[in-house]
Amino acid sequence: MTRTLQLRTRLAIAGSVLLATTLAIGAWSAISFRSVSRVVGDTIADDEGTTNATTKLAETLEREDDAVLLVISDQARGMTELGLRRTDVSVALRGVIGELDAPDEQVISKQVVQDVAAYHATVDRFVGTARDPDARSNYHEVVNPALREAVATINTVRDQHFRSSQTVAEWARDQATRSMQIVAAISAAALVLLAFIVFHLARVVMRPISEMTRAVEALRRGDFSQRVDVTRDDELGRLGAGFNRMADELEKFRRANIGEVIRAKETLEATLQALPDAVVVIEADGKISSQNAQALAALGGHDRLAQLPALTREVVEGVLTSGLLPDAAVDLSKAIDLTIAGRSRKLLPRVAPIEGGKGAVLILSDVTELVRLDEMRLELVAVASHELRTPLTTMRMSLAMMKERAGHYEARDRELVATAAMGVEQLSVLVDEFLDLTQIEAGQLRLHWSRVPLAELVEQCTRAIAPACEGAGITLDVALDDGLPLSIAGDRARLAMVLTNVLANAVKYTPAGGRIGLRVGTNGGGDQTSIEVVDSGPGVPAEYRQRVFERFFRVEHTRGGEVVSGGVGIGLYIARQVTEAHGGTIRCDEAPDHGGRFVMTLPTESRQSAGLVKTCERGDANSVEISRNADESRDRATGSIG
Repeated sequence: MTRTLQLRTRLAIAGSVLLATTLAIGAWSAISFRSVSRVVGDTIADDEGTTNATTKLAETLEREDDAVLLVISDQARGMTELGLRRTDVSVALRGVIGELDAPDEQVISKQVVQDVAAYHATVDRFVGTARDPDARSNYHEVVNPALREAVATINTVRDQHFRSSQTVAEWARDQATRSMQIVAAISAAALVLLAFIVFHLARVVMRPISEMTRAVEALRRGDFSQRVDVTRDDELGRLGAGFNRMADELEKFRRANIGEVIRAKETLEATLQALPDAVVVIEADGKISSQNAQALAALGGHDRLAQLPALTREVVEGVLTSGLLPDAAVDLSKAIDLTIAGRSRKLLPRVAPIEGGKGAVLILSDVTELVRLDEMRLELVAVASHELRTPLTTMRMSLAMMKERAGHYEARDRELVATAAMGVEQLSVLVDEFLDLTQIEAGQLRLHWSRVPLAELVEQCTRAIAPACEGAGITLDVALDDGLPLSIAGDRARLAMVLTNVLANAVKYTPAGGRIGLRVGTNGGGDQTSIEVVDSGPGVPAEYRQRVFERFFRVEHTRGGEVVSGGVGIGLYIARQVTEAHGGTIRCDEAPDHGGRFVMTLPTESRQSAGLVKTCERGDANSVEISRNADESRDRATGSIG
């Protein structure tokens, strides 16, 4: 390995040379141009002073000559003016003499003084003969030539200074040209030096970097035997030595762990093959990277995600995009139909993201038997509910007749009849809920639309739960906001059932002496009516606020607590289905005092006409079939809240 200067030392030397060259060029340029500027400035100032002084002297001589002519026509006035002008000439002459102080200007300075003195002597002689008839002729023959000679001498001074300025300008031009040539020569030398430095750095820096880049690329492709030549003892040499050490360690690690990696991959593949569910591993770009035999049998190929329903593909794409786990609640209604080995099967899709946004895992669980059991359960509920209605009707009629004759009974017998009648009504409500559940699951829930007065709806529901509130000592507060619409479009019986269920649920979970608040209002735009029920009970934990609307779900079952009497866990499920069938929503929140809070919103206006029957298909509450047999629909709706 060659012992060389460190890279940073080379860069420092190169930078210092370039900096010194730049400073030398700048210093030389500054000195040269400052010298030229000083000489040119002094010359211009001197020339300007001399020019001004000679010009003033020539002008004062001309005005003195004008005074001489005035003497011819008006001697008294002319003599006065001549004296004044003679004084001005003397001042201007001293100014010229002061400007011509250089040794080479003494001769011309004396000549100017002599010519001015000669002119003054001529004027003095002429003034004595100013009254002669031929005075004007004498002026032109004697005085004016003397004036022209003095002015000519003054102009000579001005011309000499002009030629001196030209000489200085030529010198400045030559000096500037010479300075530019010197600067250009230094710049060319600096450019050559810079090119040499760049070439040298490119040779000692770029070549090792290029070699290291090729080695890194080979390492990326899996060639761990690639090394770089280290011939220098500078930073790049140490970097190359570090790269070689890293490559050695990677090669050792690969040799030591490749067997473990292969075994882990084989174990993972065996695990996937042993799983009873179909498992598909999807990369971030949506392509299938791995799948077990069950997935191949279900999808029929390596890239057959296209045969999955659009909703399932949207869920997969959403997980790939967001990297978030979707709703994990199991809903058998989301099972998809696929043919496997010639048999129709029900597969429930579940999608989980791979950490780091590297893709997702799609699991297709065979729930065919579970779906079949669920259908049998619903069928059993439907049959049992229908079969129970006949004996219930008989019992209700019998108890009604007994209540009419209750006046002849003893107090104990009247209490037994009332208790039996209340139990029959509760059982009737439960049977109606089961019938509604079967209709919802079959997509046959029928809504009978009409104009529903809000005040009457609230009064009907609060009147229905008033006895329960009084029995438990619960205070019921009802508030109707200003600006409420008089009525909304919907199925009055179904809406009454929903609100009554929510209020009854609040009564069940509110302790004795508690409070329940019912508030009806509208949103800011007035297109949504909001019905809010708040109780002072224990509330619903955050993790269960969505699940309370599932079928047969009760919070007590999940927490192992004491089950509150009454209900089987389908009231809120039916409430959500009916609310969504009306184009509204219902949700469970936490009340300000940690109690329960249910908020139901309904459109103030509906697109359906009053009196029509709306059949809501399961899974899409907004997909409806309209029947115009309004009379038959109203008959079927009469007399039922649940």
